Amino acid sequence: MEFSASPVWFIALPLLAAFSAPLWTRWHLLDHLLFGVPLVLLILALGLFPTVHEAPLLETIVIAPPLGIHLHLDSASLLLVTLFCFAVTLVAAFLWLGATDSHLRGRRPFVLILLLLVGGNGLVLTGDLFNLYVFLEIAGVSAYVLSALRDDRPALEAGLKYLIIGSVAALFFLLAVVLVYLQTGQLNLAAVAREFAAIPPAMQGLIALLMLIGLGIKSELFPFNFWVPDVYRGSDPAVTALFSGLLVKAFLFVLVHLAVLIWADPAVARVWLMTLGALTLIVAELAALRQDDMRRMLAYSSLGQIGLIMLALGFFSETTTAGAFFHMINHTLVKLLLFLVAALLLRRCLSLRLEDLAGAARVSPLAAGLFVVGALGVLGLPPFGGFMSKLWMLQGFAEAQRIWPIALILFAALIEAGYYFRWIRVLYAPVAPAASADTKTTPEPWAAYAPLLLIAGLMLLLGVAPFLLETSVVEAAHALLDRDLTLQSVLGVAQ
Repeated sequence: MEFSASPVWFIALPLLAAFSAPLWTRWHLLDHLLFGVPLVLLILALGLFPTVHEAPLLETIVIAPPLGIHLHLDSASLLLVTLFCFAVTLVAAFLWLGATDSHLRGRRPFVLILLLLVGGNGLVLTGDLFNLYVFLEIAGVSAYVLSALRDDRPALEAGLKYLIIGSVAALFFLLAVVLVYLQTGQLNLAAVAREFAAIPPAMQGLIALLMLIGLGIKSELFPFNFWVPDVYRGSDPAVTALFSGLLVKAFLFVLVHLAVLIWADPAVARVWLMTLGALTLIVAELAALRQDDMRRMLAYSSLGQIGLIMLALGFFSETTTAGAFFHMINHTLVKLLLFLVAALLLRRCLSLRLEDLAGAARVSPLAAGLFVVGALGVLGLPPFGGFMSKLWMLQGFAEAQRIWPIALILFAALIEAGYYFRWIRVLYAPVAPAASADTKTTPEPWAAYAPLLLIAGLMLLLGVAPFLLETSVVEAAHALLDRDLTLQSVLGVAQ
């Protein structure tokens, strides 16, 4: 039997593993498969880069026209699928090797994490609006429950708030999908892109606004991101690592992909997306200055980086878009590292408040050192990969002679430096007399640090050898921005 390279595997395999969880529970294979499934998909994704370089992979399963499942694997979606599988593999390894908390063990987190991977992969692979909504809900429902897994009051509040806000966002997006179908009779994204210009301008504006609000909430863009710090504060840090590293990247991609394909006037889309990105960047960084809880600080820091990525993606320049893809990779690595370090510090110090972490480097020196590495990576300082990705984006704006994004990015970096070095100073401060009584005496197993050390090594590798990903991110930028290429590959005609 010959193996068929198909994007279906990135959805079917984790879905099959999740729904057959009772079998794996009986055989005590949950931890092995939570690590093994995304690892297998990661290897498969890496092996598909030469194939996708030649032409996108398409898979269409017709249910009843115009309903069907259409998957489109091009250079952009493959890059993100690879990133998502890598992120889940690392978090699964961290849970397997170091997490002893009961709420992160067992069948429920196993199913939810795999469904989150299904939702993320589906969002970037799907080529039709109906299934885009389906994967949006799969990712959303799994995220709602994951945020409440710890089953204490902050976690339950986080899960409830996420459920309410996420459901509102899904409703806005569903209304937009219904209007598109009523106006065009199409759900396939390429077919909708071909027909969208014939929709009356007022209806085009309404559809665009509904999609912008729905996906803006999911993408955590200002002013739709007021709920994010509370959700990140209440959720387990290992879970929020997946939210920041996987989920929000998927929704960012969907928002920009739809803007490129169906928005009638790219200039208008550029103004809206860059404005949202700029506001998200500056508001989040200023808010992070005032935080005294590490999880809320990391949440606002993540929002700031999301704003930076949207600023670069929304410019619709191949150079800034390639830099944004590179920054997505670096940001995922950095936030995985920082949130997993936060998970270790929480278990060791029992609190992530600023005053309670004074001198934490004395009891968890490796965790504190890795926090410093993550902070330097966020700041974009050499020799880490964040330096090259920020430089790439700045170069793109400089080539286009746009000064204000450059000034904004540099100003935001100064704010970032202010609050990250504040936390570093506290971690390495002399231990307060009462601090030792509030810490666990048993250190984390050394194996728990292996995924974190791997992340730190990759951050350094991408900083000194960015050319390893240059071809991939340039091709991803071209695939995302080339509307005619998408129409040609799906419909056989260019517009």
